[in-house]
Amino acid sequence: MTARHRTAIIGAGIVGLAHAWAASLRGDAVTVYERDTQANGASVRNFGLGLVLGQPEGELVELAQQTRALWLAFFAETGCWHKAEGSLVVARSATELRVLEAFQAVRGEQYGTRLLSRAEIAAQQLAGVGGLFSRAEIAMDARQTIAVLTRWLAEKHGVVFEFGVLVHEIDLPHLSTSRGPRAADEVVLCSGHDVQSLYPQHFSALGIRRCALQMQRVAHPGMTLGPTLMTGLSTLHYGAFTGCAALTEPLAALRHEVAQQQPALLEHGIHLIVQQVGNDGDLIIGDSHVIGETLLPFNDEAVDTLILELAQQLLQ
Repeated sequence: MTARHRTAIIGAGIVGLAHAWAASLRGDAVTVYERDTQANGASVRNFGLGLVLGQPEGELVELAQQTRALWLAFFAETGCWHKAEGSLVVARSATELRVLEAFQAVRGEQYGTRLLSRAEIAAQQLAGVGGLFSRAEIAMDARQTIAVLTRWLAEKHGVVFEFGVLVHEIDLPHLSTSRGPRAADEVVLCSGHDVQSLYPQHFSALGIRRCALQMQRVAHPGMTLGPTLMTGLSTLHYGAFTGCAALTEPLAALRHEVAQQQPALLEHGIHLIVQQVGNDGDLIIGDSHVIGETLLPFNDEAVDTLILELAQQLLQ
C-alpha cells in the first residue's frame, strides 16, 4: 500500500483550515498544528464576510466564485449559521454613484451586479443616492464558523488537530515542536505574521508590514438587515474597482472628494462595512487600516467614533 502524502498545516485560522480542507480533498494525511488552544487571531475578530465582489478580475474572482459553492455545501451539511443575501454598496454622493455606474458598465455582467436607484435605497431605509447590489456574498459568524469547520474537518475528513503545539523548526521531513518531534512531507505555513519567528530572514526580505483593523461588535439594534452593507468608500480599497482602468478617473475624483470633505477617512484607511450576524442579530461594524512594522494593541477611540458615525448616517 502506498503511504499517504503527509501535509502539515501550521495555524488553525481560516487560512490554515482552508488549506487543510483542500489537502484532505486530495487524499492527504493532514495534521494542523496550532500554538493556542483555539484560533483566536484575525479569523475570529473579523466580519466573516465571504466577499466575491471585491476580488480582482481574473484568477482571484474565479477562485472566490468556486469557494462560494464549497461554503454553501458546508453550511447545508452542518447547519452552521449563515446568510446568503449578497451585499449592497450604497453611494453616499453623486461621485460615489459615478464610480458604481462605471463599474456596472464594464464589469457588471462578469460580477453579476445590478444598479439600484435612489428610491430602491430609500425603500430599505438607507441613506444614499443609489447603489450596487451583488447576490454573491455570504455572511457568517466567524466565531461560530471557525469552531464548526474545525470539528467538521476532524470528523468528516479525518484531519488531525494538535492544539497547544508550537512548531519552532522545520527541516523536512522533520518538525521540531513544543511536544517533541513530528514528521511531514509538506508544510504549509498559515500562521500570519508569526512566520517572522520561523523564517525571520525571508520575512524581512519580503518587506511585509502588518495591518491592523478596527471594528466593533454591537448588540442587536432592533432592525433586521439583509445584504451586507458597504458604501462607495469601499471602492477605494478593493481590487475589483482599483484594478479597473475604466474607473481610474472616477476613483480619483472620489478620492479628491473624500480628501476635501473627510480627510480622516483616508488618513486612517476607513471604509464602512455593516454586517448582521448570528441568531442574536449583532452588528459587526468597521473598519480602518493602520500599517506598520509594530502595531499598538489598543483601539483608537477617535477612529471607532468615525466608523460609528458613518454607520449611523447610513442606517439613519
